[in-house]
Parts: sequence; structure tokens; C-alpha cells
Amino acid sequence: MAVMTAELDSSALTSTVVFTGRLACMTRAEAFEVVRQHGGTPSQAVTRQTNVLVVGELGWPLLDDGRPSNKLSRAGSYGIPVVSERRFLEWTGKAVPDSLHRAYSADQIATLSNLSSSTVDELVRFGLLDPRGGLFGFRDLASARQISKLLAHGIGLPEIIRSVKEIRAWLPQADLSNLRLQPGTHHSVEVEQPEGRTDKRGQFVLPVSQLQQDADDLFEQAQAAEETGNIAEAERLYRIVMKTDPTDPASPFNLGNLLRANGRKAEAEAALRATTRADPTFAEAWYNLSDLLDEQGRSEAAIDCLRRALQAAPKYVDAMFNLALLLQRSNRHKEAAGYWRRYLANDAQSEWAARARRSLKFCEMQVHLSAR
Repeated sequence: MAVMTAELDSSALTSTVVFTGRLACMTRAEAFEVVRQHGGTPSQAVTRQTNVLVVGELGWPLLDDGRPSNKLSRAGSYGIPVVSERRFLEWTGKAVPDSLHRAYSADQIATLSNLSSSTVDELVRFGLLDPRGGLFGFRDLASARQISKLLAHGIGLPEIIRSVKEIRAWLPQADLSNLRLQPGTHHSVEVEQPEGRTDKRGQFVLPVSQLQQDADDLFEQAQAAEETGNIAEAERLYRIVMKTDPTDPASPFNLGNLLRANGRKAEAEAALRATTRADPTFAEAWYNLSDLLDEQGRSEAAIDCLRRALQAAPKYVDAMFNLALLLQRSNRHKEAAGYWRRYLANDAQSEWAARARRSLKFCEMQVHLSAR
């Protein structure tokens, strides 16, 4: 199956659009409404009339036997272009280009993943990490951490590289950020899936009933429950994982976002703070926590969280933008101007840059007036 990933622009939203996999930014119903607002036709099924297939960020769409979903298979058969959720967000004006979310240097990736600089360089050469302009994104950090875990279990880098290549033979476009790889027997690599583990060729290595239920299994079950709308079960499982492995930030992060979406703000805050305790460098957790606090009118606490996000990821432009905005709203115009300049130094082209320039001009005018 060859999946087509042609270059498209926002005009694709005026055509027939189908979604597969779990969306990170919105519900499926909300995504359908966005397409309608842009003059397009959202559809539940991939047909020959489908113009583009959008793949959700949170997990690659797989069937129970580990194979790509029917939608993905049909898209490949019909030659339908496949795009990421981030590209979809760019088209709708809800996200800046992916390159602007790259906030880590090679040294930071090495430090945060416990890999050597030479190993990071090698991963780049083999295409397992994808820097742009010398900077890496959150996905690259997630990929590097997975590789570090596999190396710690005695699996050599050549085997990891070979395994990813073989996985891509049956799971096109798979990368380390949307797979959960686990060490297997005899220094092999296995793929964690909701129904069990497969080897690198997609074959289940053990019947589901024989698999030991560990934190990773529970985490996958929690994600599956959340995706199907079983919020109570997802919450229960995320909390079990948090007790099982308090050092893993993924479960409290997902739980915090889930609770926030269901209006349970105090519990969401507690979960996101647990995330930042588990991983103080988790910039997205600080960012989401800031957004939650700002909704409650707790501006100073929100500002502090955005500063923490930028300490963890100095080139995180979303955090720069929001921090400048909150400082401006607090009439701290001189400091806000500094962050608007910092934002524009990293993003001078997007539609958000135009707003940043206007805000910078306003802050500079207020600073000038106050100096009189």
C-alpha cells in the first residue's frame, strides 16, 4: 500500500475531507464543523470521491490485528492525499507552521533523553529525528526518549533502525513519536498496541490473555476508553497508571486535558501540576496549565507557568505569544514589548506575526507615554 502525501494548501478544506485516528486538538464533530465552515464536505468514509484524509496526532489508526485502518488502506489504494492533523490546523489558522514549534537544540535533545550527542547525530542521519534549521520539536524529543529506553534495555541502535524500517513496511509513515516501542525477547523490538504486542513485522507475539498487564497496557486502555467517550473508565485507568509509575508524565498530562475538557478545572489543575512535577521540562504541560489558570483569571500564576515553559523550551513561540499577551493585559508594557520582539524574531511570516507587530507598536507607544 502506497500512501500519497502530496503537498496541498488550505483550498483542500473546500472539498471532501475524511478523518482517521484520534484528533488531539478537537473532537471529530468539531472537526466536521470546521470543514463545513470552510465550504467543504466532511465524510465518515473514504471513497473515490474523497479529496484528502487527515490523520489525528494521538496515535496511529490501527486495526486490532495491528494493520493500518481501513480508511488509510483505501486512501493508499485510491491515491488520496494523506495529511497530518497539524497541517489541518495550519489550514484553519489554528496553528503556526510546524517549524515554529521546534524549540530544542541538539544538545538539549541529548540531555533530556540521556543520549550522547553522537547518537543524536546518528539518529538524524538515519531519519529517525527530523530537525529544521538546527532545531528539534516535541515529537523528536519523544522519539529520542523511546530510543534511549530501548538502548538502556540492551537493544543496539542498528537493531532499532532495522526494526523501524520493517515496521514502516506494514505501517507507512510510522515514526517513533506515534508508536509505542517496547523491548522484546532476545534484544528485539516490539510494538505496543491496545490488543497486545506485535513484532516488527506486525505479528502478535503472544495471545492477549498471556500478556502481563503493566503501566503501558493500562495507559493504552485509558487512551482507548477516552477515544470512545468512556470518560469515567479513562479517568480510572489514568489514575491507576499515575500510582503505578509516578515518574511518567504522560498519564497526568492526558488526565488533566480530559478533566479540563469536562469542566473539572480544579482536578485538571492538580493533574497538570503532577505532570510538571514528574517532568519539569514538559513545556506543553506548563503551557496548558497556564491556559487553564488564565481562564480562571489567575493571571500571575499563568504568567509564571509560561515563564517555566520557556525555560524548558526557549523557542516555544506559542508560549512567547501568550506571555507577551498576558503581560500586555497586565499593563506591563515594557516587558511585554520584549516578548513581542522575541516572538517576531522567531515568527515573522504567519498571520499571528501581524497581530504581534500591532501589539508591539501599542506597547512601545505606552512605554513612550509613560516616560513623559
